[in-house]
Amino acid sequence: MNLLKKRNHQIIVLFLIMILGTITGSIFSALHPDWSIWENQTFRQGMGLMTECRFYCIAAPVFWLALMGILGLSATGLPIVPCILFLRGAAAGAILERLYAEGGFLASCSSLCLIMPYIYLTSFVMLFGAREALRFSMQIAGLLCDRTQEEEVAVKLYIIRFFVLFLFIIILGVLQNFLLAEFS
Repeated sequence: MNLLKKRNHQIIVLFLIMILGTITGSIFSALHPDWSIWENQTFRQGMGLMTECRFYCIAAPVFWLALMGILGLSATGLPIVPCILFLRGAAAGAILERLYAEGGFLASCSSLCLIMPYIYLTSFVMLFGAREALRFSMQIAGLLCDRTQEEEVAVKLYIIRFFVLFLFIIILGVLQNFLLAEFS
């Protein structure tokens, strides 16, 4: 737990979890392309990683960010929040592999210019949400174990931080929809 006490270490650990998910998703997608989950629209839409973005590119990241925010309000968020990041990374890795497998290098380059910046930016925002959720969840776990002397947990600050993250996600989704409408 000492490793996760500093904010920079938390971001690095969460980023590595997401990268591990990306690698895992791309490997499993390459080794088992016949698995129905890779073509499952619900899986792709649910992670907010569709090429036809429109509604889901805003709604899905907002949902996952809200889920992380809710989980951060309890001690149970400690093991579950990193799993959400791992799944988001796995979905991104699977989509990258599928784009490369179906369209080759040139299709991958065009998708890297139009789709992947949005995926990376929203994942970056979700990393900060996960960090806040873990930090707050650790505070609550410390209160439950009487290891934290803080009598007052800053719930207002926590909610404000998540509100700002929601605004970033919505702005990124609107920009992505605009880019897809202009360049598709």
